[in-house]
Parts: sequence; structure tokens; C-alpha cells
Amino acid sequence: MQVQPTILGQVNAWVRDILALFRQKPGKWMLLGLAHVFFFAMLPGLIGLKFVSFLLLPAFLALAVGFYRDADIGRESDLGDLLNEIKPSFRKLLGLGAICVAYVLLINLLTAEDAMQLEAMARNEENPEQVLEQSFPILVKLMLLLTPLVLVIWFAPALVAYQEYSVGRAIKSSLAAFIQYLLPLLLTWVAVTLIIMLSMTLAGVLVGMMSAASKTMGGFLMLVLVFACMLFASALMLAFQYVSNRDIFKMPRPGRVELL
Repeated sequence: MQVQPTILGQVNAWVRDILALFRQKPGKWMLLGLAHVFFFAMLPGLIGLKFVSFLLLPAFLALAVGFYRDADIGRESDLGDLLNEIKPSFRKLLGLGAICVAYVLLINLLTAEDAMQLEAMARNEENPEQVLEQSFPILVKLMLLLTPLVLVIWFAPALVAYQEYSVGRAIKSSLAAFIQYLLPLLLTWVAVTLIIMLSMTLAGVLVGMMSAASKTMGGFLMLVLVFACMLFASALMLAFQYVSNRDIFKMPRPGRVELL
């Protein structure tokens, strides 16, 4: 009989697997993080494609999980291979994305007054401490409203793409998995966040030492550091998404899916 790991044992195993996966191909994962940051953080704000980004987010996450899965099992694959693999489920992934868009629209309606309040504070150029104090409850509210969306897209895209779940079943299974594995998922998230913060701190110390020699160079390096940390954080979180999908839902190896 297989012994179930303890909560701390599960957290330790996930953190080790996340770091081991990142060390395999750090350049590839940083590029994947770059795509994630560019298409779903930078681009929507620049040209107003927020809703298109949310529509395509489940498909992107399914591809990201596929890349990590293939690296984990030692399979060499490219984007074309994974696109062919998820092709039969692409309409369902778009359906899941449409649900995400509808939920984001609902959030926008519920937070419209809060957004106007933040905009007014920015125009009035109030004291930064007062702005932070007044905006904190709004940010908390936004985070709470976004939580159900995060719970859904954490597991559902991979379930739809690689295990042929329907959209409704994938959403229910994703929410059920979070309830069942809440503590190990939360503690792993905390551990990964601490690793990211520690890496930022160490890199910041190095940049500070170099800034002492050249302020211009220090400012440039700080911008590079912030951007690199965003990519590093994105890469680790995508790896976390894969290992939790793998262990909770026992992801099948590629080859079982019959392409259309």
C-alpha cells in the first residue's frame, strides 16, 4: 500500500521538484516566463487587449504545463508538438477562457467605483502614505474577487487539454482539489514566494554594490533585476502549477491522446 506523504513532506517534495525542473533548462523557462509576462501583464495594459488575453490564458497555461511535463519525463518537444496535442481540446479551452472573460467583466463592474477612487487619488497627488492606506482595502477586495479565478485556472486548463475533461467537470475538479489540498498548496506557494524574495534580495545587494561604483549603471541594473525577477517568479509559479497538476490528478504521459 502506498503511504500518503505528510503535508510538510508534500510541500518539500513539490519545492524540490520545482527547483529541479527550473535547473534543467533555466533559459527555456525564463523565455516561457517572458511570454507569460508579456502577453498577460504588459501587452493588455499597453493596447487594451486584456479580455483577449484572458480568453487565451487557459490555452497558454495548458501549453506551459505541457512544456514542463515533457521536460520532467525527458521528452523533447516543441511548440508545434504541444499545439497538435491540445488541438482537439482547443474549443473547450476557449470556452474556459470565455468564462474567465465573463468573470473579469463582472469584477470590473464590482470594482468600477474603486477604480475611479484610485484614479482620483492619483490625480490629486496625495501623500504616498495616505494613498497606500486608502488603496489597501481596495487591493484586498480585488485579490479576494480574483481568488476564484485563480482556483479555476490552476488545474482546469491541463485537465481539459490532457485528460479530456469537460469544461464544467474541470472547473468542479479544480475547486475540489484546492479544498482537499489547500494546506500543501498554500504552504508551497509561501515557500516559492520566499525563494523568489530571497533571490531578489541577494541580487539587490549585488546591484547595490555595483551602484556604488556607478549610479547610471546601478539604475540600469536595477531595471534589469526587476524584470528578471518577474520572469523568474513566473517560471517558478508555472513549474508549481505543473507539479501540483501532475501529483494531484496523475497526468498521463503523452501518446495516449489521439490527434484529430
